[in-house]
This record gives sequence, C-alpha cells and structure tokens, in this order.
Amino acid sequence: MAKASSSKKVQRAARAAASSKGASERPQLGFPLIVALVVVLGVVLVIVARGSRDPLTSPTTEDHWHSAYTIYDCGAPVPLFQGQADPDGIHSHGDSLIHIHPYNSSATGDDARLGVFLDAMNASIDVDGIFAENGEFAPILTEDGCNGQPAVVQVARWNIGAAGGPEIVEVYEDDFDDIRLLADGEGFTFALVAVGEDPPPPGPDVIASLVGVGSEIQWEVTDPLTDDAPVDTSDGSGG
Repeated sequence: MAKASSSKKVQRAARAAASSKGASERPQLGFPLIVALVVVLGVVLVIVARGSRDPLTSPTTEDHWHSAYTIYDCGAPVPLFQGQADPDGIHSHGDSLIHIHPYNSSATGDDARLGVFLDAMNASIDVDGIFAENGEFAPILTEDGCNGQPAVVQVARWNIGAAGGPEIVEVYEDDFDDIRLLADGEGFTFALVAVGEDPPPPGPDVIASLVGVGSEIQWEVTDPLTDDAPVDTSDGSGG
C-alpha cells in the first residue's frame, strides 16, 4: 500500500509540474503575439494615413498667387513690410502684394500660412501689436489704444471681388501665424482697431495692384531678397 501511495504522489507531482510549465509558457507566447499585432496595426495605419493625404492641395510649387494687403494703425495706413530673405517662396517686394509661389514643401498646401510671409518680412503680429523689425514703422501697440479707446489687433481676410465691393470673409484676433493663404486674389488687412470695430478694407490702390497680376508673372528665387533680383515684368508687374 505504501508503494501505491508513493506512486500516486509522484504522478500528482508530475501533473502539477506539467501544469505549471504550461501556465508559464502561455504568457511568454502571448506577449510576442500582442507586440506583433500592435506593429502590424501601426504599419497599416501609417499606410492609410499616407494614402489619404492630398498631395495636390493648393498652393503647390506649380502655383503663383497674389494677395493684396494693407497695414493700419487706428485707421491710418502705415508703410508696408520690406523683405530681407525669402526661404520658402512667400514674400513681398514692398508693393502691397503677398507673392505666393512656394518652391519647397514647407510652404505648400496647409503649410502656406501667414507666418511664412511674416518671417520672410522680418515682421510679427500678435495680440500685443504689429512689429516691423526692419524699422518700416514704429511698433503698433495694443496698449496705446485708438483715439483714447481700448484697442485690439486684428487680421481680416477679404473677398476683393465681391459685387458690392470688398467684403470681410473672416476676422482673426489671435494665432495670426496660423492663418492659411487659401486662394489667388485674396485681400488682407493687419490692423489695430478700437474694440468693437472691424478693420478697414485694403486701400483702393492696393486692390488696383491686383488687376492684371497673374500666374504668368514669375519671380526668380534669390536669398536674400534684394531690389536687383531678376523679375519678369512682361506685363509691367513684379512676381
């Protein structure tokens, strides 16, 4: 009887050991499978995301747009920005136009934003004021107000071609660098205005400067941007 009892004990111990071994192996096999599944799902998501991107979102490096702009200090226009460099193809020639013809992907599509233009102009706009680092005008400061009234910095997007004259499309009061450049022929005003007022439209001379300006006008890339940079003026306008 003692031998039978000992034999059963040995069998139970063997079964317990086998059960313990199987339990310890299952997590070891399960973890690599989970990691592999996560990796596969990640690759699939990346492929789907890339496939859903629109590589032709305008402006592209094939586009050549122009937008008119005016800067206002409490209703009075001030001198325009002067560019010092043009690393991305969004700039001005001091001619009241924003020239938008990106020549690298950092300024195309969704990345064609007002901040790219301001960087090229060595200028900045924020809730505290409008600043021209080249000295075209003294800082336009919110704290100075307008005619004794509290003031705010605003950027307005205008529909220049509206039947009844320029119409405001949208007014921004912050995050100015993130404002997208959406189309050829837009208008913008950068303005300090009394609280509750809208910015004035671009000036008539500024709007007139858009007339006849088209994608056939080309600006040859130079860095820094200088007055003697080559310009095709076949229609009398710079690119």
